[in-house]
Amino acid sequence: MEVLQILIDQMVTDISNEASRLDEVRLRMFLKWLQAHAGKGKEVQRVQFKIALHDQGSVDEHFKQDLKRWFNSLPIPELLWEYHLILNEISWWRRLDQRLLCMILVAISRKKND
Repeated sequence: MEVLQILIDQMVTDISNEASRLDEVRLRMFLKWLQAHAGKGKEVQRVQFKIALHDQGSVDEHFKQDLKRWFNSLPIPELLWEYHLILNEISWWRRLDQRLLCMILVAISRKKND
């Protein structure tokens, strides 16, 4: 297996493991961010990130395959930057205070109703 593919596989595993530690609401919010983020910039590879939680919080294979496909479309410097950014985003959602999370959800709900 090519070294780059091994690296991407490990990155996907790391991100999947960290994402699976989020509760359902935070995970859904993270995925909305990831979908919007991955769609920005160049028309390299549009990826739909879909996820289903399985027993013990593991993420499904569709998410992992979508992430691999996206990562494979990126140049190495951008790949490394995205990996770091995504792990930081997951960490941000995990640390987000419950009160602030509720405020975000209320704001999103109000915006949808406008």
